[in-house]
Amino acid sequence: MKTLSEKEFNGLNIKVMFTEKVEQAKKELSPLMQEIRKYMPQAEYGYHVVSGEYPAFYGVRIEFTYNSIRFHVYKINKENKYKIAADMEHFEYVNHYDIERAGSQYEKPCNIGVFTAKKINDWINYCTQIYRQVEQENAENARKVADFLKSIENEPVSWERRNYAKGTITRNGLRFTFYIEKGHLSFELSLSYRGTADYDTFRLLADNRYIP
Repeated sequence: MKTLSEKEFNGLNIKVMFTEKVEQAKKELSPLMQEIRKYMPQAEYGYHVVSGEYPAFYGVRIEFTYNSIRFHVYKINKENKYKIAADMEHFEYVNHYDIERAGSQYEKPCNIGVFTAKKINDWINYCTQIYRQVEQENAENARKVADFLKSIENEPVSWERRNYAKGTITRNGLRFTFYIEKGHLSFELSLSYRGTADYDTFRLLADNRYIP
């Protein structure tokens, strides 16, 4: 699932499948869009979709780009107010908890009831601080993953997931399993041998003389 700009969405052949839903969603957001464009003329609609073999449309939201960062406007239904968030979808090496942890380090502005230039600017500043921190962590995690993959490039890795998120290396009765999830590495070490778990097997493993 991802959020597409107006241009990106129009370029997909799935648009015609959801025309009625899209137009209804845009109609409902139109008053809010007019209000936001008073302060952010570049605001546009963003389309939350899944493309591919089984396309799906999940909704329309208002977004704008400022200082090369894409921002989304969200409604908090229980308060009938709004908040703004920076788009983090393109960061491949951080997870939801990383983003939450970064956000907890900064003071969040009050949710917006009536839009003003100052309120929007306060949210932009808040989100930009989080974005820059996450951006840095994403780069650091990317380097860690790249360094790890470089270190095992000559190993006979058996990949167990199509997206290369899990792999195993088996050698001399030992199995090394690693997981790569959103820039985070985790490891497991276990025995991998055939035969009985007796003293002779232990001795061969301990002396590095075990032959599978």
